[in-house]
Amino acid sequence: MRRPLGSRYTLGELLGSGAMGQVYEGVDEGGTPYAFKLLRPDLVDDPDFIAKFHQERAILTSLRGQHLVAVHDLVVEGNTAAIVMDLVRGGSLRTTLNAAGGTLLPAEVARIGAGIADALHSVHLAGFVHRDVKPENVLMDSSTPRLTDFGISKMANASKVGRSTMLAGTPYYVAPELVDGKDVTPAADLYSLGIVLYELCCGVTPFVGDSVFQVLRDHCEKAPGRPNSVPDELWDVIANLLHKNPAMRPQSAELVSAVLLNLSSRLVNAPVGTRLDLPPAAIPLNHGNDNETVLRVPNTSNSAPAKRRSRVLPVLAAIAVLLGGAGGTYALMSAKENSSGNGAAAATPTGGSRTTTTTTELTTTTSSEVRITTMPDLVGKNVSAAKDALPRSMKVEIVDQVDEKAAPDSVLSQEPAAGQPVGDSAKLVVARIGVVVHLDSQPLSSGSWSTSGDAFVVGMGGKQYVHSLGTSFGSYYCATRTYAAEYNLSKGYRRFVASAGISDNSESTALKVQLEVLADGRLISSTSVGFGSTVPLDLDLTGVLRLKFQYQVTSGDKTCGASTFALGEAKLLGLAREIPTSGLPAASTVSTTTTTSR
Repeated sequence: MRRPLGSRYTLGELLGSGAMGQVYEGVDEGGTPYAFKLLRPDLVDDPDFIAKFHQERAILTSLRGQHLVAVHDLVVEGNTAAIVMDLVRGGSLRTTLNAAGGTLLPAEVARIGAGIADALHSVHLAGFVHRDVKPENVLMDSSTPRLTDFGISKMANASKVGRSTMLAGTPYYVAPELVDGKDVTPAADLYSLGIVLYELCCGVTPFVGDSVFQVLRDHCEKAPGRPNSVPDELWDVIANLLHKNPAMRPQSAELVSAVLLNLSSRLVNAPVGTRLDLPPAAIPLNHGNDNETVLRVPNTSNSAPAKRRSRVLPVLAAIAVLLGGAGGTYALMSAKENSSGNGAAAATPTGGSRTTTTTTELTTTTSSEVRITTMPDLVGKNVSAAKDALPRSMKVEIVDQVDEKAAPDSVLSQEPAAGQPVGDSAKLVVARIGVVVHLDSQPLSSGSWSTSGDAFVVGMGGKQYVHSLGTSFGSYYCATRTYAAEYNLSKGYRRFVASAGISDNSESTALKVQLEVLADGRLISSTSVGFGSTVPLDLDLTGVLRLKFQYQVTSGDKTCGASTFALGEAKLLGLAREIPTSGLPAASTVSTTTTTSR
């Protein structure tokens, strides 16, 4: 049965119903098909909601993106309010998950998660927090995930009706801070995304209970149990997203999207996970002595045997845990061993130094105890295989190091070295994927470049470099002047990579420049740069707050001529969880490093 909506639209078949209302197929006056979400009558009757509905119209209808279901119009007519959206016929992510038997391939989980995170980035930039990320609100346009219902929660939250009903709609995906009534930030959407990824891997959400209250309490008081079949790298992302403290989650949906997209191409051979009826037992997080929070792992001896090494994810070790509902307090988790042989240690605390990221774990295996007297050669092995080669009673410290030359998650170095006697502990330096942030996107703390930006392409040594920074000296005597440019890195990056040189278009072919790079006032590189070649820079920035470049012409003609000194393809590399949000570049300037050798 067809019926009009306003003066421009005609509604047709009912497509489905949800917490916010009913969705119909329909057309505009020109015959273009759309989906129409008719909102609940109690929302339409609330003047605060309708005011917000009109206020947010321009923003909502301007949001566009590959992974968003575009909003084209908001209609209010009498007791009817409707959102006019793209018509996506592929069904929801829930439909896709059910059709696949309850689980998806890890590569597909990462790919879909990257798309949802990309959509959330657009939503967050527009000033919205979705608040209801779940499979039902992700529509599948062929194989492309597209997020819908963004903005509705914000408008509903403006009304008394919305505030009293929003939380109860989807308790399985709600962030702890929403349960506790605290301020809602984009980090809440990242938590919900973590729940969605968890469910796509094993078919169930991590917290279940006999009542809604029990599920909500578990979100606040328990860490998720790890399904055995989730690959280590994917589990690391999920567990980071599921931090109880919003400040400890990844700092932007943009970075989460970049990491997951890179991960999707590297999990192509990972098998589909086992469909579970119930999630692995959640891990209670309770107050212990001395104001610490103890990680207590339940006995899992009655569960199905693990197909591979299990572990308590180290990122859970520094969660600020929300306890007890309204008025709850936060505490840092300390390292505690437990009866199942797993352990965890504190990761980098909020506001602390990021000179290294270390975690302490006790390796466990499903086979008999590994017995060795001297350290095996672990360099080059995957970190999981390396830990499986060590006694499970040994404490293993993992130090993350951004390195795109090595295979991801491979061991770069070890202590004790191969052949040395085995002790009670070992340290493994492990190669991790880095997120790339181009230096030309970052604000200067002091000094300047005369030429910069991603539009500046410089030729040096016969090669073209994009994302370059440079200084054009001009036709005057310049040998006595020192130039400088300084950045505040907030201790959020691990490496700086660039090629330094003189532009091939420079008039002075005899020009030489002395370049010095300082980290927190400490000289970390000094090199002479001449015409016709480039000098590669690959500098360790672990724990560096201020990065300064200073340079001076040391030889050449009496004048520099129209010459340019440049840093070609200057980029910062860091771990997604560490990169600061201040000065975060646009999406076009962020990528993940490749994993091929250079």
